[in-house]
Amino acid sequence: MEAASPELALRDAIRTRLKATAAVAALVAKRIHDEVPPARGDAVPPPALQVPYVYFGPMRRSEYEIGCGESWTIQARLYAVSTAFDRDQGWRVVDAMIAALNGLERPDLPLADPYSLRIPVEIVQAGDVIDPLQAKSVFLDLRTRIARPVPGQEP
Repeated sequence: MEAASPELALRDAIRTRLKATAAVAALVAKRIHDEVPPARGDAVPPPALQVPYVYFGPMRRSEYEIGCGESWTIQARLYAVSTAFDRDQGWRVVDAMIAALNGLERPDLPLADPYSLRIPVEIVQAGDVIDPLQAKSVFLDLRTRIARPVPGQEP
């Protein structure tokens, strides 16, 4: 299957990796979303809305010149959301995600055609967002470089 953009190729590969990582799955099950799930007002939220969960925040790209194809530096933010009393649960989720993603290279994080990783995934920073009226969010920012060969020069 071909991905529509390098960001979506990376998003899909990260989601697959996190769902397959035992430490992450033990904390959030399969609740890894592209965006915050909408609240429906149910007395008991459906499984996708139960906390903790992970969602993708902003993603951005900047072009990177390589001369023999297209290449971009991609940055993404992932959030772990928790309603637990303290910050511990959110940080445990982020720590599990960092262990699952930091330093991943091409064979360990395959992207949909025609994209491929050019440098390992790097966790740039992590932090938390605490608002007394909202669920707690802990985030991580990651960065990598993705390339697409020039048509006709594919491996």
